[in-house]
Amino acid sequence: MEKIYAIIPKRSIIILFACISCLLLIVLAGIVPQQMAVSRLDNKIVSIQFQIEEQKKLQPYYQVLQTGPQSVRVKVLPLPERSPLSRMKIDTVPSIIREEAQKAHIDMVSASPDLNALGGENRFVLVNATLKGSFLNFRKFLIGLGGLPCLEAIEEVRIQQSEDSMEFRMKIWLAMA
Repeated sequence: MEKIYAIIPKRSIIILFACISCLLLIVLAGIVPQQMAVSRLDNKIVSIQFQIEEQKKLQPYYQVLQTGPQSVRVKVLPLPERSPLSRMKIDTVPSIIREEAQKAHIDMVSASPDLNALGGENRFVLVNATLKGSFLNFRKFLIGLGGLPCLEAIEEVRIQQSEDSMEFRMKIWLAMA
């Protein structure tokens, strides 16, 4: 140590350490916190820019939703005047159901009236129908079926999921004259 004091005076070393510690104190107390604050602000800016871009993308949908309810026409389910099907037209029941299935884009596998229920004075005939397709198209089929004037009731609906589509088994009651 004596060798160092011979080259640099002791007072100069103390002043040098004091200046370095002041400089270190300024860096640690002033610059580092400012850098952290700037990085937080940068993150906020990126987040707000993302939100702005998201709002710009969603604005057309928001405008449609704002103007939509005034211009939307309310859909009403068909409710026809009920009229029974003639006994002579009982053989047209599968074709009637097939037409409704085609309108709804669903495949009719089978539709057969229960001939045991036709005997006597029964006013209704039971029809067993099997259909294949998607559930949304089945919904359309049910709406179309509800529009048939001879439909009395739908007693049962069984739904089975297969690999490529759904199978719907129904028991439908039709009014007979």
